[in-house]
Amino acid sequence: MLKNMIKALYNRNYRIFFAGQGLSIIGTWIQNIALSWLIYRLTDSAFMLGLVAFIGQIPNFVLVPFAGVWIDRWSKRSVLVVTQLLSLVQASLLAWLTLGNRLEIEHILLLSLLLGCVTAFDVPARNAISVEMMDTQDERQNAIALNSVTYNMARLLGPSAAGILIPIIGEGYCFLLNVASYFISVISLAALRLKVSNDEKQHDNMLQHFQAGYAYTFKQLPLRNILVLLGIISLTAMQYTVLLPVFVSQKLGASAGTMGFLMAVAGCGSLVAAIGVTARSEFQGLEKLLVVAAATIGFGLISFMLPGSLWFSSVLMFILGVGFLILVVGSNTLLQCMVNDSMRGRVMSFYTMTLMGVGPIGSLLAGFLASQIGVIYTLAIGGVCSLAGAAYFARHLAVFRLQACPIYVQSGSLSSRDECRF
Repeated sequence: MLKNMIKALYNRNYRIFFAGQGLSIIGTWIQNIALSWLIYRLTDSAFMLGLVAFIGQIPNFVLVPFAGVWIDRWSKRSVLVVTQLLSLVQASLLAWLTLGNRLEIEHILLLSLLLGCVTAFDVPARNAISVEMMDTQDERQNAIALNSVTYNMARLLGPSAAGILIPIIGEGYCFLLNVASYFISVISLAALRLKVSNDEKQHDNMLQHFQAGYAYTFKQLPLRNILVLLGIISLTAMQYTVLLPVFVSQKLGASAGTMGFLMAVAGCGSLVAAIGVTARSEFQGLEKLLVVAAATIGFGLISFMLPGSLWFSSVLMFILGVGFLILVVGSNTLLQCMVNDSMRGRVMSFYTMTLMGVGPIGSLLAGFLASQIGVIYTLAIGGVCSLAGAAYFARHLAVFRLQACPIYVQSGSLSSRDECRF
């Protein structure tokens, strides 16, 4: 059982990648929580939280589709080394300005935009390279699940550490810790021993390369419906993390430590779900779990309207952590099992655009709505939209299974149509 859950870690390259990226993501979470608290402390504005999130994530909507073309044309490791070094520079500038008491909201907006541009190339490259390290389909599926374990372990440890460290050492030194994590990430990438691909890289017309990836992704109903559901959730529901400082301050009357605690609880929920997904050896049937996950997110967000305490909020955060993990990992797994290696960078760029690029529009909208109607009603609207997305996806499940079968066979995830379960 345990061996099946960690089979990807028997691969030397993935072991190194897993450790390096894990530490880097912990540092990123520490920086994110510290920055959110710093913004709210400086501005006392829910709208400003939404604006900074919008500025930092909108490049994922604009640049990611074209980033996917570059990722399929060049060495994924080289792309990641560059993105991690640029992220290191961004974190260093943020720390320098904060520790020197020179940080203004304009600096935060510019540095958030810089990091957003870098992330547009970093995330799809990271998703693609971790899967391509694997030799078998079982290992690939396990690697996808372990990537989520890495992310959610970081989501558990990073906010917890930030909640403890912010009152003790301040936001500036939290940013410095993120700088150190990027150093470790770059070293781990340099230590990888990757096979030289014999496939000829395409360096012809980039527009045609992009159009081919777009057609491959959106003209196939299974891939398209996964991205539609993910897009609905990203636009309307994932902003609960952006609004968390407002909720903690206004509704719970608490501090950064409580915010870190609630984020850690959500991370625990995601970690529990990730372990369950890791133990799962069958990717068929995940489409039904996507419906359950979207419905869980919907009911969880609506439940914030009920009278509650810190402990009730913790239960809801745990449930949301489970729901979001299953939705994100299930979508990633199904897409990766459908895609050919030659299209992997482009398809994962559209996945990243949907997951992280649509979010900034939702963040800006959520920040505005929270300032007008309150954070509770804003969360409830996200919950209703999540339930609508679940209903849409459930309506097309039969067609999804029927049309996904030949795609699985073509990508090599299944050897024949006889293995399909309708």
